[in-house]
Amino acid sequence: MTSQRTSRLRVAVAGVGSFAQRVLIPGLCASELADVVAVFGPTPVKTRDIADRNAIPLAFSDYEVMLDAANPDAVVIATPNDIHLPMALAAAQRGVHILCEKPLGIDLEQATQMHDCAARAGVRTAVNFTYRSTTSFRHLRHLIRSGHIGELRHFTVTFHQDLRANPLAPLGFRMMRERGGGSLLDVGIHMIDTVRWLAGEFRSVAGTASTVVRSRPTADGHVGDVTADDTASFVATMNSGATGIIQVSQVAFGRSGFRRIELFGSTGSALMEEERNQVTAIKVAGTAATGLQDEPTPDGLHVAFEDFPRTHAERMLRSIAGLLPVHGDDPWPTFADGLIAHRVLDAVERSAALGKWIDIP
Repeated sequence: MTSQRTSRLRVAVAGVGSFAQRVLIPGLCASELADVVAVFGPTPVKTRDIADRNAIPLAFSDYEVMLDAANPDAVVIATPNDIHLPMALAAAQRGVHILCEKPLGIDLEQATQMHDCAARAGVRTAVNFTYRSTTSFRHLRHLIRSGHIGELRHFTVTFHQDLRANPLAPLGFRMMRERGGGSLLDVGIHMIDTVRWLAGEFRSVAGTASTVVRSRPTADGHVGDVTADDTASFVATMNSGATGIIQVSQVAFGRSGFRRIELFGSTGSALMEEERNQVTAIKVAGTAATGLQDEPTPDGLHVAFEDFPRTHAERMLRSIAGLLPVHGDDPWPTFADGLIAHRVLDAVERSAALGKWIDIP
């Protein structure tokens, strides 16, 4: 493969789940930076159908055969969490750049292996921390970078979902800790990355993680144990001196991807609140204002819903291609960032188990 090429990247996609079909594959196919040359999925008929619908020439049901036969410059790993590690190692060993879905692995050990192997192989990496591409989260980042709220003092972050609120929802891999599931690994790691992006590095955490629905029906008509947390909360101190509270839940009735972030600084504050199929609110307050006021999105930050897959894919592709970010964006998070997020998550889990504050290495 040609790792230093400046022309369009030959990209293979591993995974044909919902997000891959709705965002990743359409975004990659629409980008002028990539040619999607192959797709891998465990079911040949389904994978071939997805390939045909997206004009992808090759479809495979064997991942390593795809890497060898398609000869991609980069691979997108969008498979269940427990197979991220072997897929990433196989790509790195072939000198293929890697864009991996979060989390990197099912635990800190796997994330470390993935990071170290990619670093030794000299391949470029990216992690799909999706919210770094959304208009609302980029707007918050802009408010901090522009000094709108001054020095950040404290914050609250909430991410609530109802997709596991019904105890009759069937047991899936995201409900099994051994397969890399749970509210912390599924959405908590997104919020950990967001806090790092907005507030800098974590110093220490203290938290809890709970499984409130402990068993669920299985596909074969039996009942299986839920081994992953479905709600978690933790407090954090940051290297900057700021403090914060982060809560995630996947058993919050009536909440369809509800996210609320409040940032309180030395000269002002900012609020972001959004939920699926509702208008996002961005509000700010300052020393001369009474209450929170609506804050319009600056030119250059807004991304239309229909164009999100392409713009999101291109931010990650630029990192994989070794190109600089555009439009004033920050560099895209790499495996190094994914590993740091895993260290924070691991500390939260250890804090929950031990009942004490845990420092972040």
